[in-house]
Amino acid sequence: MPLPAHTNVREVDRPDVAECFVDTMGLGTLHGATLRLTLCTYRFEEPHPPNPQGVTKVPSCRLVLTAEAAIELFNMLNSMMGVMQQAGLIKVEPGKPPTTSH
Repeated sequence: MPLPAHTNVREVDRPDVAECFVDTMGLGTLHGATLRLTLCTYRFEEPHPPNPQGVTKVPSCRLVLTAEAAIELFNMLNSMMGVMQQAGLIKVEPGKPPTTSH
């Protein structure tokens, strides 16, 4: 929900909030005015050669964003993508999704 103009917002840190590691995306849907994202993590099974190593994809977090928060996230990620491109971490070509440079 947009805040009224000239609202003074004070940000407070909460060190007790657990961090969530994510290395892949799961389902993303738009439901009404909310964006619902399932953020996932790969869990690697113990290797048993000569068989290929098994990997399980498990949800780490289910994130639900209002339209306003989704726009804020988009703008923040867009800015970060520019920084990552300048640092040589990703390659961006018009009309194609970004790729990692490693």
